[in-house]
Amino acid sequence: MKKSIHKYFALLFIINFIFIFDNSFSKNNIITVAQGSKPKSLDPHTFNEFPTLGITEHIFNTLVTLDDAGTPVPELAENFVYLSPTEILFTIKENIKFHNGDTLTADDVIFSLERMMEKPGSRVILKDIKSVIKTSDNKVLVTLYEPSAPFLANLTLPIAAIMNKNYVLSGNNVALHPVGTGPYMVTNWGDGDKIVMSSFKEYFKGVPKNDGLIFKIITENTSRLAALETGEVDIIYAISPIDFQIVEKNPNLNLLHKTTTTTELMVLNVQKEGLNNKNIRKAIHMAIDKSGILEAIFLNKGSIATSPINPNIFGSYQNLKPVNINIEKAKNIIINETKKKKLPIFKIWTSENIVRVQIAQIIQANLKEIGIESSIEIVEWGTFLKKTSEGVHDILLTTWILGVSDIDTVVTTLFDSNSIGAEGNRSFYSNPALDKKIDLARTTTDMKKRKEYYKDIQEIILDENPIIPLVYKIDGIGISNKIQNFRYNKASMRNYYEEMKKVDAK
Repeated sequence: MKKSIHKYFALLFIINFIFIFDNSFSKNNIITVAQGSKPKSLDPHTFNEFPTLGITEHIFNTLVTLDDAGTPVPELAENFVYLSPTEILFTIKENIKFHNGDTLTADDVIFSLERMMEKPGSRVILKDIKSVIKTSDNKVLVTLYEPSAPFLANLTLPIAAIMNKNYVLSGNNVALHPVGTGPYMVTNWGDGDKIVMSSFKEYFKGVPKNDGLIFKIITENTSRLAALETGEVDIIYAISPIDFQIVEKNPNLNLLHKTTTTTELMVLNVQKEGLNNKNIRKAIHMAIDKSGILEAIFLNKGSIATSPINPNIFGSYQNLKPVNINIEKAKNIIINETKKKKLPIFKIWTSENIVRVQIAQIIQANLKEIGIESSIEIVEWGTFLKKTSEGVHDILLTTWILGVSDIDTVVTTLFDSNSIGAEGNRSFYSNPALDKKIDLARTTTDMKKRKEYYKDIQEIILDENPIIPLVYKIDGIGISNKIQNFRYNKASMRNYYEEMKKVDAK
């Protein structure tokens, strides 16, 4: 009898275990996203690069955010008021919780802004700040040196995240174990290629509709696509146009074509021998077959870039006279400029992204046509960021993804003399006349004048060629048809994962 009872309870336990396991499995409402590069850190103030910020934007919030029209609106702030052209009073929302249970205060806001001003990756967007003071328990007054038209837009960037003062100052490793106010909490990363997050049940905008996110780092484009096809991941971005049809033909997948604020760029280090010659840079620009790149690599999904500033961004001037391919003229310039000394073999640096490697191969062939020898260096992402900030490269290929709809962040980061190196100016280009134009454009609130200044800035850049714009591309996004409520905002980096859920989740 005892044996029968034991067998009964053992069987009941097994059945219950199976039921619990199957039930929990059926409730698996975790969304897995694949991206091509590992973040350098989960500290949002440290690195101004997408592999980091595309993740940290879901862990943290900012004082203000962008609405779907690209207009700054309050987020952690209840409201903001301009007391004068250089004074902005932010009222902080009450009872917002950090992941560790602490309540957001004005001290956290002040600490975060001051910390940003000390970090090379973030201080470029806050260069206008003169002081930050607390005027009451929930009010923060930001005083600027002078009026700044793009200031609020810059505060919406993920790099302007608000952090927990006590948590950071207590010595916690925020690079690995960040604590924010955002919809997701990091539960596991370490140094692996997978970042696991759980939904934050006390998120002030409402509990996410899913149980969490997993970001998987899959460097190879083909491997990311295979992971989507097999169901290993639910969403992948930056699908190579050559793979669009594979996604379109798969009944379990959806392909979205989205316009972006992205520009593919060729950056010339103007401190390097040969590239310090304006005429040689002009010849290089004339040698680049942009239409060939657009057709061969992007299957004409996008358009030829004439300015480094994507047309979806305020201030972009698209009536610049295009630099058309002219091999003979470029070749003659090179011959005339190198009579006394032969050019070195230029190293073209690119990350492991196969699309960028293919672009490098076309550019290498283009340069050879005008008598310039080059080699291609495929560099791991972390090394790429570090070494290019130190100016080791000759030429680099990169993508500029803008998280706001205002031109200032691009021109200040990529071209201002104060941004040379780690802050973003990887061409090491310095031009006092251009710096003055950038300052004039950011300190006037007259939109018509701003556009005129930015027109002048883009004409100077086109004439000087420290950076050669290649292509404005359309983003291919592959999504499992199990995912509902996918939202995409081209004016920001936000993808609103907290609104998404899997249809097979019960």
